[in-house]
Amino acid sequence: MNHDNNVTKDLNIGIAGLGNVGEGVINLLQENSELIEKKLQKKITIKGISAKNKGKQRNCNIDSYTWYENPLELARSKEIDVFIELIGGEDGIALEVTQTAIESGKHVITANKAMIANHGNFLIELAEKNKTLLLFEAAVAGGIPIVKLLKESLSSNSITKIYGILNGTCNYILSSMENNSIGFDASLKEAQRLGYAEADPSFDVGGFDAAHKLSILSSLAFGTTIDFSSIHIEGIEKISLDDIQAAKENGYKIRLLGISEKKLSGIRQYVEPCLVSDKSLISSIDGVNNAIVVDGNFVGEITISGLGAGSNPTASSVVADIFDVANNSTVSNLGMPIHRMKDFKITEEVIDNNQYYIRMLLPNIAGSIANVTKSMADHNISLSAINQRSDGKNNTNDYASVTIVTDVTTNISVNKVLDQIAKNGQVKGLPTIIKIQQT
Repeated sequence: MNHDNNVTKDLNIGIAGLGNVGEGVINLLQENSELIEKKLQKKITIKGISAKNKGKQRNCNIDSYTWYENPLELARSKEIDVFIELIGGEDGIALEVTQTAIESGKHVITANKAMIANHGNFLIELAEKNKTLLLFEAAVAGGIPIVKLLKESLSSNSITKIYGILNGTCNYILSSMENNSIGFDASLKEAQRLGYAEADPSFDVGGFDAAHKLSILSSLAFGTTIDFSSIHIEGIEKISLDDIQAAKENGYKIRLLGISEKKLSGIRQYVEPCLVSDKSLISSIDGVNNAIVVDGNFVGEITISGLGAGSNPTASSVVADIFDVANNSTVSNLGMPIHRMKDFKITEEVIDNNQYYIRMLLPNIAGSIANVTKSMADHNISLSAINQRSDGKNNTNDYASVTIVTDVTTNISVNKVLDQIAKNGQVKGLPTIIKIQQT
């Protein structure tokens, strides 16, 4: 078929998985069908749908679509050009239907970050072999078009760093603790009540969801294969109201950040809570919003923010990928062909120069703080602030909560001091250490 005919050929799609995002995609295609047809000069037609339960009450009308009990049959169907995987899960049926659709010569669109993070290299190689597209704008940061930005708009820039707020659940919990002066558990319960957090929230609050997204962003930014396994991951479970309030007193807010930076010896990816200046743009991102900062050598620093999850924003990204297929995009799935991408190389640089925030429980006796400050001085760490907090719930007659903000030092020096303090039996439990991110 020649290119001209292909431009006007209608596009037939199949959707597997009718949760929030699947419903959103159907509603968007129905509601904006006239606008979409005008822009594309072709119709997008849903030729088949599949989900676990046909009779379930849904927020969309599916009566006119052919129902497939088995999503694998939909993936193979000659009726469709594009297969949309919205089932979720890193392997199992989601991986099976994606592989089947690609091998059947279909373009695939997915919102499944866990699958792309763990099997993306294999699936993209398979798609390139079958001359099909595997598109995943909806897998990272909901409605924010970060994948397209990196693949196309910023493709000529050499990128040195990409970081941001990649999980709306964590961001809601932290900003709610901050704004409402409530603890982690109360804020998490509220997030669950509002539907922002799952009944088992460990995937989100443990940092794994953000790490899946970061591994995809690193690949797009640096032209390397996806490497989820090398990400250092810390969640937000240990962040207390004490930490939030101490950060505030020192001019900071706490945010869970995914950070990937290119050094001479390789790339470093990590997800962890960080203190960010309350004057920075990233600190103003509240609630379930996401924000991503990209540093390119010609464009400088760009920040893009918006709704990072939810039915409608994520559906918008799925349909953006449908547009790319309809417009016969020739952009590679990861911005360049996978055989041209470098293998992921982890940086050998382990020394990290930063300011650090430290909270510890010290015996409530004369000289406790002096012993800590002496240990700090012995390791050439100077202090920017030190404060004994008397209103935290961790304070008892025996112990006091002490918060410290260091000047710029190394992670190695901080760890040596904390080891020394622990050996001397001066501290109760494990101290909380949070890096101060320069934003």
